[in-house]
Amino acid sequence: MIWLLSAFGSTLVFTVISAMDKILIHRSVPNSRTFIVMVGLTQFLIAASVLYWVSWDGYTLTDAAIGYVSGMASGAYLTLMFWIMGKQDVSRVVPVTSTYPIFVAILAQAFLGEALGALAWVGVLMTVGGAVLMSLGPTARREDRGSGEVLAFALLMVASLGFGLSQFFSKFVSEEMDVWTLMMWRALGNGMVCVAPIVGRNGVSELMSALRRPSSVGLILLTEGVLVFAALLLLLAAIYSGPVSLVSTVMATRPLFVFGLGVLLSLGMSNVLNEPLEGRILTVKLIATAMTVVGVVIVTLA
Repeated sequence: MIWLLSAFGSTLVFTVISAMDKILIHRSVPNSRTFIVMVGLTQFLIAASVLYWVSWDGYTLTDAAIGYVSGMASGAYLTLMFWIMGKQDVSRVVPVTSTYPIFVAILAQAFLGEALGALAWVGVLMTVGGAVLMSLGPTARREDRGSGEVLAFALLMVASLGFGLSQFFSKFVSEEMDVWTLMMWRALGNGMVCVAPIVGRNGVSELMSALRRPSSVGLILLTEGVLVFAALLLLLAAIYSGPVSLVSTVMATRPLFVFGLGVLLSLGMSNVLNEPLEGRILTVKLIATAMTVVGVVIVTLA
C-alpha cells in the first residue's frame, strides 16, 4: 500500500509541476532554453541538499555510474519535453511523454528475453495511436498547427524513451544504494544534461537576465526545487517499495490529471494556460489521452 500511495502522490505533484512548468516557460524566462538551464542548476542544488544523508560505501563505482546515467536519461527527457512545451500546450505534451512503459516492455523483450503477449501488443498499438492522435490530430488551434508537428512528436517519443530508461536504471540499482544516494547521483546526471544548452549562442547572457528577476528565480526554485524534490522522493519511495511495472502504471495516469487541470486553468479569468476549449479539440484530446493511458495500463499489466 505504501508504494501505491507514494506513486499516486508523486503523480499528483508532477501534475502541478507540469502546469507550473508551462507557465514559467512563457512568463518568467526569455525562452525554454534558459528554463532548461535553470532546471539543471536546481538539480545541482537538490544533489547538494541531500549530501548529509548520502552513503559513500556499500556500492560499486558501476552502481554509481548507473545512477548517474539514470539522471542523464531523465535530463534528456526534461530537455526535449521543455523545448517542445515552449511551443505546444502542456496537455498535448504530457500524454506523449507518458508512453515510456511501452519502450521498457519492448526493451525487456529484446534484451531480457521477456515475451510480449498478444494483449500487450494491443496495448502498445493503442498507446502509440493515442500519442499520434494527440500530436498530429486536430488537438490545437488552427493557427498553432504547422509542419514541425511531426518532428515535435518524434522528439517527445525520444523523451519518453529517456524517462523509461531513467526509471529502469533507478530500479536496477535500488537494491545497492539507499534512496538519498540514488537521488544525489540522479540529480548530478540530470543537472549535467540540462545545463548543457548554456553553451549555445547568448546562453549565458539570457541566463543572467533571468537570474536578475527575483520573482522568477523564486518560482523556479519552488517548482523545480521543492516540488520536484517532493515528487522525486515519492517516486523513488514507490520504486523502492513496490513493483516498477505497477508504479509505472500509476504514474501513467498523469495525462488525465494534466488534461483536467489544463481545462481548469484555461477557464474564464483564470486563463493562465490559455489552452483551446473548443468542444471538438477537447473531445479529441480526451480520446487521445484515454487511449494512451489505457494502452500503457494494458502493456504494464498484461
